[in-house]
This record gives sequence, C-alpha cells and structure tokens, in this order.
Amino acid sequence: MAYYAGVDIGGTKIAVGLGNENGQVVLEQRFPTREAVQGSVGIQRIAQEIRHLCDRQQITVNDLAAIGVGSPGPLDHGTLLRTANLPEWEGINLVTGLESLLQKPCRVENDATAAGMGEWMFGAGKGTRNMVYITVSTGIGSGIVANGQLYGGAQGNAGELGHVVIEPDGPLCHCGNHGCLETLASGTAIARIGQERKNQSDYLRNVDLINAPAIFAGVRAGDAVCGKIIEAAARNLGRGLSIMVNTQNPERIVLGGGVMENGDMWLPLIKQYTSQFSLQALYQAVDIVLAGLGQDSGLVGALAVAVVART
Repeated sequence: MAYYAGVDIGGTKIAVGLGNENGQVVLEQRFPTREAVQGSVGIQRIAQEIRHLCDRQQITVNDLAAIGVGSPGPLDHGTLLRTANLPEWEGINLVTGLESLLQKPCRVENDATAAGMGEWMFGAGKGTRNMVYITVSTGIGSGIVANGQLYGGAQGNAGELGHVVIEPDGPLCHCGNHGCLETLASGTAIARIGQERKNQSDYLRNVDLINAPAIFAGVRAGDAVCGKIIEAAARNLGRGLSIMVNTQNPERIVLGGGVMENGDMWLPLIKQYTSQFSLQALYQAVDIVLAGLGQDSGLVGALAVAVVART
C-alpha cells in the first residue's frame, strides 16, 4: 500500500496525517499553530511530525509517495502571500521547504481548494467532472473542478467566492472591500448580525455567547429574529452560489464547513434563492448537496492533494 502525508494548516491548529490513495487517514497528529508562529519553524515542525507518524506506522519517509498541503491563501505557486491568520508565514514557500527537508514531491493548494479535492475524489462530489465545493465557516471559500481537472487559475487562487462583492455598501471586510459575501453569510457574519439584533430577540437576549450555532438554536426554538437572520444569510449565499452556477455551469455544488452542519435547516432556503438568482437552464442542471467528509475534510483534502501530486 502506498502511503501519503497530508497537512491541513489552520489559523489555530495544524493537522498532519498519514493515509492511503483512497483518502483513508490511518494516523494523525495535531498541534497548535501558535507553537510554530514563524513560517520556517512551522515547516520544520511539520516535517518532524511527518517523520514521527512514519515511525509509528513502522515505515520510513522514503516509503511516502507524496505530500499534500492545504493552506490558507492567497498563495503564489506554494508561497504564502499576506494572510490575516498567518502573517509571520508571508513569503514562505511550503513546497520547496518541505521537499528540501523530506526529499519527497509536495503540492500545496488553498485550504478550501484542498477540501474540495477531497470531496471530489472521496466524498459528495465523487463521480462528477464539473463540481464546485464551497465551505461556509469562519469565512467562505471554494474549490473548482472543471472537466475532471482542478482549476486553480494563474496562481492557484481561483475560487475566492467569499470576496465577491454582493452589497457594495455593506460591512467592511478584512480584505478592504465592503459587502463581500463573507461579511454577509459566513459563520462570523451570522454571529455579528445576531449580536447587533440581540435586543430585538426574546431568545438571544438570554444567550451569553452569540455565535452561529446559537442563532440556529434560536431558529429551532421558533425565534422570529433568528429566523430572519438565517433567511438573509441564505439569500446572500444563494447570490454567491448563483454566480458559480452561471459562470461555471457545474453538475454539482457541494456545501461544507462548520456552518453547514445545520444544513438540514437552511439548505432548502439556499436552494430557493440560488434558483431565484440563477439562469434557470443552468440551475436545472446542478445538484446542490451537503459535503460528505464532515470534520475530516481538511486532512482528507490534503491527502487528495498528495495523491494528485504523485500523478
């Protein structure tokens, strides 16, 4: 059996795993990102963890077929550009760094793109040739598969759906623009709007921590204000999805990320608004489904990147 190493880099944690070509994770290790604030230290730590996992599996690094990494973007062919979550990693090339330490081929993709590859190869997008994966979490990102190939654009950053401007006069986004989709439909946005409308809601005024799960709990409890917050988020997300429907003409859109754990509650609304804003001929050709990999999507996506790196 060929072994692959996958690395899922996040703002709070870094997950490193060993797996096979079927996307099955056999061993994994996680550590806080704060333990590797500097990018050069982070690469050293990741290489160290890969070696440790190989030892536990009673193989050597030489037995690895390839290494795949999912990283916050934007990226430039494996080099991290300025990112809010990892400012001290700017200018670090993950590909050359890991290849020089481990002497194995490495491929790096945006974290949302990597998760999309995992869903396409092993999850809810399996069997498609034209698929869009969208993660709705702290932020919003996407990965695009076109004609059976990952589409990354000129630098590998295609799919920054969260920074498509939906309302030019909307809230300020950390990217510098106003009214990005991320400021209107992400988990962070839902929490912010809930805080702003707390005093209007019988449910929220008694909640200590207002976040997206609390808003969905309010909807389940029948709170009208929470219901309106989620409907507005669904409408804005539907606008974003319609852009993908109209420009990419996918056969399937896969929705993942932490906020979509409540997909049973608002997927019908998301579909309704996506249909409203899409060309009907294109909307009729797309199936909108929830992701299949759940909490493992980041690491399985990194393994998918590794499998592609070998080929």
